[in-house]
Amino acid sequence: MRVRRRVAVIVALLLLAGGLAAWLVPSRQSGRGAVPARDDDARRILRDVAAWDAATHDERRAAAAWVAARTEGFAFDGTETFGFDGHRHEIAVFAHAATGLEFSLVPGGTFLMGSPGNEVDRDYDETQHTVTITKPFLLCRTETTQAAWKRVKGKNPSTGTIGTDHPVETVSWDDARAFCGKTGLRLPSESEWEYACRAGTTTRWWSGDAEADLKRVAWFRSDAGVWAQFVERALGWLGRKPPATDHVAVAQKDANPFGLHDVHGNVWEWCEDAWHDGSHGAPTDGAAWRSAAASLRVLRGGYWSVTAWFARSEYRNWAVPQLRNSLIGFRPARSVAP
Repeated sequence: MRVRRRVAVIVALLLLAGGLAAWLVPSRQSGRGAVPARDDDARRILRDVAAWDAATHDERRAAAAWVAARTEGFAFDGTETFGFDGHRHEIAVFAHAATGLEFSLVPGGTFLMGSPGNEVDRDYDETQHTVTITKPFLLCRTETTQAAWKRVKGKNPSTGTIGTDHPVETVSWDDARAFCGKTGLRLPSESEWEYACRAGTTTRWWSGDAEADLKRVAWFRSDAGVWAQFVERALGWLGRKPPATDHVAVAQKDANPFGLHDVHGNVWEWCEDAWHDGSHGAPTDGAAWRSAAASLRVLRGGYWSVTAWFARSEYRNWAVPQLRNSLIGFRPARSVAP
């Protein structure tokens, strides 16, 4: 009898543990069988993140199925709720056949791009201005991995840690655009990138204003002095990897409320935009800011060995489009059919 009781207790504990695990770990609800929404309903829900949040679970699934039916190469994989500390969204996740990468469906919306005048460590070119992302878009949940690059291009160009689930790097802006062109993707605009990074938040990082909050979600260095920052940045520009430090595998820390990992830290991410020194004249509809005269391109997000200041949601960096080093990767996007 004692043996039977012990077995019963063990079984009960295992069942309880399984139930707790299922409750604690976010579960993805499959997208299979979702019926596409009518055109007007889908466009209304996807036009604004507030409308997306206000929709029912079934309406969001129908809108996602509508997107999948109109976006070649993408399959609606299901929905999952991401974020924490009061900032959460149920997000539709898509599988991309050509790369094997996962993408989040990002609804449109209006936000303040840049930083407020009283923000700590604010830079001169972060003047706040209102941007309305007029069209929903798909954005890769991670930086492009070395496995995805090799799957498409055949050869891994990375000079940092070699690993299938590490971000591909040592790719120029031109290289990233060529990869996107071959797979039906594109680079995000700078405003799309910041909108998706913030995911409705207004703090220095999507995780909050305190560096302790950032440590939960990003790979960066919190103890580098000004001189160390300068040396490492110079080494990066010269194409040399900083000693005893490197990027890490993607998606090891929490995703933001739009389901995106590593938007802060790990590797810099190319954007489509030409570099402009400030926001005067910048597009207000989410489009990329192009200029035939500009010789530089925008980088966002920081990398693994900079201090938290460089990884802020609004921090802007630049480089020549031909630059290749182990600090720079990219996160592709895809436009959603109107």
